[in-house]
Amino acid sequence: MKLGCSTLLYGGFDLPTTLKGISDAGYAAIELCQIGGMAEHLPDSLSEDEYRDIAKMAADNGLVIESIGSSTSLLDEDARKIFIKRMEAGTILGAPAITSGSGGASDDDESFAEVVKVLTELGKVSADTGVKLSIKPHVGCSVYNTESSLRFMNEVDPEWIGLNVDGSHLWRTPVPEVPEDSVASLAPYIVTGRIRDTLSHEKPIGPVPTQVPGGGAMNLPAVCDAFKKVDGLEYITLEIVGMKEMSADEVKDVVDTAKSVLDPYLA
Repeated sequence: MKLGCSTLLYGGFDLPTTLKGISDAGYAAIELCQIGGMAEHLPDSLSEDEYRDIAKMAADNGLVIESIGSSTSLLDEDARKIFIKRMEAGTILGAPAITSGSGGASDDDESFAEVVKVLTELGKVSADTGVKLSIKPHVGCSVYNTESSLRFMNEVDPEWIGLNVDGSHLWRTPVPEVPEDSVASLAPYIVTGRIRDTLSHEKPIGPVPTQVPGGGAMNLPAVCDAFKKVDGLEYITLEIVGMKEMSADEVKDVVDTAKSVLDPYLA
């Protein structure tokens, strides 16, 4: 299994700097993010040629675009229209998937039904564009733990909709899960995988140092072993939030440290 890096970690830098930094650190792939206020590396106003230039820039840096990161409120019609444009851009970029949380509220049947309805329609766009929806079980959303993820996958089309699993979210559910066991349970539906650490079981994610692999309390070797057993999953991607204001040297230290910790677990 190869290690990728989300461009979220370089939210304070432009795309050329971001791609060079990730490539120089030895990562193999990227989640190319366009998330307002966090990382804006895929503007929505670009032409087809400009999207092709981005794809070429990634390839020239030896990086595969593993997915587009577009966390947004999918239940909002205007946000959904923008999300669809990014799916269409994904066709040009050669991105096989686009990621987001499900939206909605946890443990609310009415909200869950709305999520299923909206994402079923988006699944039709996936079929048209060839860009698969990869939905993250996310703290606070309708799809947030193993049970709700399995329920969700039983109600949507798994050909075009799957899961973007990040064990740190499953660690922080109201009833904390064992992430490596959850990955194994969700394996048939995992399209993309995310990795970071966390120290606390509290709902808010902790500061950057406890998200850096080795800085928290998760059993990362076991989580990586579980991901390695997911059929067809080629990349596991580092995703850490809260780094936008960090200096170039600080970002480099995080990506280098994470890679040195994770590489032995993925070998």
